[in-house]
Amino acid sequence: MLVVSRKEHESIRIEPVEGLDPSMTLREAFAQGAILVKLVHIGHRRVRLAIEAPPTLHVRRSGTSVETQAAPGSADADGHRRRTAGI
Repeated sequence: MLVVSRKEHESIRIEPVEGLDPSMTLREAFAQGAILVKLVHIGHRRVRLAIEAPPTLHVRRSGTSVETQAAPGSADADGHRRRTAGI
């Protein structure tokens, strides 16, 4: 799970992991679950989203100088810890 804060016009990218078989169907790619996006906080100028995706997909930040990959238990670009359990 990736927990990320986003301001207006910032985005996230959800894309296949590198090396994923291009002949894989959507049914196969989502066999281990759907993408879950949960709004966990609304602030004055930003929102905080928690995103879970199957292991066949990467969830990355866009709109920053460096795109980072979700990694369980590591800190995000905002210095916040990622949660690895339910929200």
